Amino acid sequence: MKFVEIYRLQSDGTQKVIAECKQIDSTVEVIGDPMLAMQLNHDGIIDYTSKENKKLFPADGEKFLDQLKHYFKSGYINASDIKEK
Repeated sequence: MKFVEIYRLQSDGTQKVIAECKQIDSTVEVIGDPMLAMQLNHDGIIDYTSKENKKLFPADGEKFLDQLKHYFKSGYINASDIKEK
Protein backbone atom coordinates (compact mmCIF):
# COMPACT_ATOMS: atom_id res chain seq x y z
CA MET A 1 0.00 0.00 0.00
CA LYS A 2 1.31 3.45 -0.94
CA PHE A 3 0.97 6.36 1.48
CA VAL A 4 2.24 9.84 2.34
CA GLU A 5 2.64 11.26 5.85
CA ILE A 6 1.95 14.94 6.54
CA TYR A 7 3.99 16.46 9.38
CA ARG A 8 3.57 19.61 11.47
CA LEU A 9 6.44 21.30 13.32
CA GLN A 10 5.93 21.26 17.09
CA SER A 11 7.02 24.02 19.49
CA ASP A 12 9.91 21.84 20.73
CA GLY A 13 11.33 21.52 17.19
CA THR A 14 10.15 17.97 16.54
CA GLN A 15 7.80 16.97 13.77
CA LYS A 16 4.53 15.17 14.44
CA VAL A 17 2.54 13.18 11.89
CA ILE A 18 -0.87 14.86 11.71
CA ALA A 19 -2.32 12.93 8.78
CA GLU A 20 -1.68 9.95 6.58
CA CYS A 21 -2.91 9.76 3.00
CA LYS A 22 -3.31 6.11 1.99
CA GLN A 23 -3.92 4.87 -1.53
CA ILE A 24 -6.80 2.41 -1.57
CA ASP A 25 -7.39 1.00 -5.06
CA SER A 26 -7.49 4.05 -7.34
CA THR A 27 -8.33 6.67 -4.70
CA VAL A 28 -6.71 8.14 -1.57
CA GLU A 29 -8.12 8.18 1.94
CA VAL A 30 -7.00 10.99 4.27
CA ILE A 31 -6.77 9.83 7.90
CA GLY A 32 -5.86 12.07 10.82
CA ASP A 33 -6.49 15.76 11.44
CA PRO A 34 -10.18 16.23 10.55
CA MET A 35 -9.80 19.85 9.37
CA LEU A 36 -6.91 18.94 7.08
CA ALA A 37 -8.82 15.93 5.73
CA MET A 38 -11.85 18.10 5.01
CA GLN A 39 -9.68 20.71 3.27
CA LEU A 40 -7.94 18.15 1.07
CA ASN A 41 -11.19 16.39 0.17
CA HIS A 42 -13.11 19.62 -0.52
CA ASP A 43 -10.49 22.03 -1.92
CA GLY A 44 -7.86 19.64 -3.32
CA ILE A 45 -4.29 20.70 -4.06
CA ILE A 46 -2.62 22.41 -7.01
CA ASP A 47 -1.17 20.10 -9.64
CA TYR A 48 2.32 21.53 -10.08
CA THR A 49 2.79 19.58 -13.33
CA SER A 50 -0.15 21.38 -14.97
CA LYS A 51 0.32 24.73 -16.68
CA GLU A 52 -3.35 25.57 -16.07
CA ASN A 53 -3.05 25.23 -12.25
CA LYS A 54 -5.44 22.30 -12.34
CA LYS A 55 -6.43 20.88 -8.96
CA LEU A 56 -5.98 17.31 -7.79
CA PHE A 57 -8.24 15.54 -5.32
CA PRO A 58 -7.96 12.27 -3.39
CA ALA A 59 -9.99 10.61 -6.18
CA ASP A 60 -6.97 11.19 -8.46
CA GLY A 61 -5.05 8.48 -6.61
CA GLU A 62 -1.28 8.22 -6.96
CA LYS A 63 -0.93 11.52 -8.82
CA PHE A 64 -2.51 13.24 -5.78
CA LEU A 65 -0.09 11.40 -3.45
CA ASP A 66 2.90 12.42 -5.57
CA GLN A 67 1.98 16.12 -5.55
CA LEU A 68 1.49 16.37 -1.76
CA LYS A 69 5.25 16.83 -1.20
CA HIS A 70 5.17 19.91 -3.46
CA TYR A 71 2.01 21.35 -1.91
CA PHE A 72 3.11 20.93 1.72
CA LYS A 73 6.64 22.28 1.60
CA SER A 74 7.32 24.81 4.35
CA GLY A 75 9.10 25.06 7.68
CA TYR A 76 5.80 24.54 9.49
CA ILE A 77 4.10 21.73 7.59
CA ASN A 78 5.44 19.27 5.04
CA ALA A 79 4.72 15.93 3.41
CA SER A 80 6.89 12.89 2.87
CA ASP A 81 7.68 11.25 -0.42
CA ILE A 82 5.46 8.31 -1.31
CA LYS A 83 6.20 5.36 0.99
CA GLU A 84 5.09 1.73 0.77
CA LYS A 85 4.00 -0.70 3.46
